Amino acid sequence: MGDDGNFMRKRTLLTLVLIAVILSACGGTDSAAEDNNDKTSETPKTGLNGTTLDDVIAKKDNNEAFYVLIYDAKQEYVKNTKLLEAYDKALKNKDMTAYHININALDDENQEKIDTLSEEYESHSGSYHNPFVDGGIAVVHHNKVDSAYEYWGEAWSLDMLIEEVNSADNTFLDNKFNDVKKEVQKNIDYINEQEIDLTY
Repeated sequence: MGDDGNFMRKRTLLTLVLIAVILSACGGTDSAAEDNNDKTSETPKTGLNGTTLDDVIAKKDNNEAFYVLIYDAKQEYVKNTKLLEAYDKALKNKDMTAYHININALDDENQEKIDTLSEEYESHSGSYHNPFVDGGIAVVHHNKVDSAYEYWGEAWSLDMLIEEVNSADNTFLDNKFNDVKKEVQKNIDYINEQEIDLTY
């Protein structure tokens, strides 16, 4: 009986260790926005939805129309500033859906894809705002990426703002939520003005 008891304890311990390893490999999330991170879902939920660069490119090439929040920031800054939570809340307040992608930690191959997308963007846009360089919400439609800021002739640098908010120990939910709400509204106005029908 003693050997069976030791065997069962070891088996239980091994099972618990395996579960812990699997959970840590999957990564936990602290935010509601990241809980919406279903990358395989055909119909994204209202608010922010995680995605991959390849998925954004595939949807663009498939002539789908959607919003994507692009930002280039250390994951620690994103978490500290509650960036995703603020955008998720602002989008949900307007019953909007958007994908999000952090281009900060992309490998060389994916960085080349970002550079190509940025060059394509600059070939048809002015110089006010480039979402691949400055960050912010972009509108993908008709096989291209557009910026509401560019359309309205305004400059905006979300990536610089993330660093600023992080250094001041602030959050986007506290001190910059009005800026986030304005960006969401600019994008709504842009698609209405351009009569763009989103495909989700």
